[in-house]
Amino acid sequence: MEDRDPRFCLSFSKYEARRGADLNRHGPLHEWVTQEDLWTLVAQLQAQGLKVAIGFWNYGGWLFHRRPAWLRAHRELRHMTLSSQLYPFVRLRPEGITYAEYIGRQYARLRAAFGFDGLMLGDGFCGFASIWDPDRYANMADTIPEWTGFYRTIAEAVHSAGGLLLAYDQMGMSAEEARGHGIDYRALAGAGLDVLVYQSYPQAWGGFWLESYRSRFDLHANVRNIATVTAALAGTQTRVLYTLELGDSVERWWAEPQRTIEQITALDPLAAGRFLVWANDIVAQLGPAVAYATWGAGGPASEITRRATEATSDGQ
Repeated sequence: MEDRDPRFCLSFSKYEARRGADLNRHGPLHEWVTQEDLWTLVAQLQAQGLKVAIGFWNYGGWLFHRRPAWLRAHRELRHMTLSSQLYPFVRLRPEGITYAEYIGRQYARLRAAFGFDGLMLGDGFCGFASIWDPDRYANMADTIPEWTGFYRTIAEAVHSAGGLLLAYDQMGMSAEEARGHGIDYRALAGAGLDVLVYQSYPQAWGGFWLESYRSRFDLHANVRNIATVTAALAGTQTRVLYTLELGDSVERWWAEPQRTIEQITALDPLAAGRFLVWANDIVAQLGPAVAYATWGAGGPASEITRRATEATSDGQ
């Protein structure tokens, strides 16, 4: 997942082995620096039977933020008021195609170059919202057809290339609240969404939303809200995963093992699986990332298994 400031996914044009990929910016390691390293990583993961998706945020920064070069060249992608996300229903002037069409084209390029198995639409791609105010843009239900069409265009391109389409939900809200922000989950399933990731952050959001909106985003609310999301998608082909927090030293939040176990106990029965967030420090403990290219298939997995068997009995 390329989170803040999408530089790679939107600007990639062709494979250049020694050129920097610049994807590992959010974390304590920076060894995956070239496109060849990225190709090797994808190949090694697939050799272990895993599918690998590439993802990015619809992010434009804040007031005095300097955007990446690609975004500076596409000023039609303007900021939403009091939000870091970009207004997506535009036609890109340099390319003469819509933003959704461009995203689909970029995925086809990335898949051809690196062999990705899917595309993940991250923050800012599931309705209109502001991280600072969950009620801002809650009156945008009239944009449901536009968001559904946006997803349909991208899904058709991703599926045509043989990939899966994944996306975050509307920030852990109920299905009805998401409609107010422009998202109808059942309509997205019909448009081709394969996997919806429900954002359950009762620990990560502790310093932000949970201070002012605890009853709407704590674990009890997660249980209540995800049930409405899965109900909205009942009978469709879209799978629902939930985010399980593992800690993030960059954003300075840490998961308490006992609370994580409580999340698993409460949410496992309500979803088709877990989506681990963010795990950058756990990966860092495995040693330099370049080792992935030399350990061979099973190396990192064996190390993770060894550490797990040494864990204490209370679940840590």
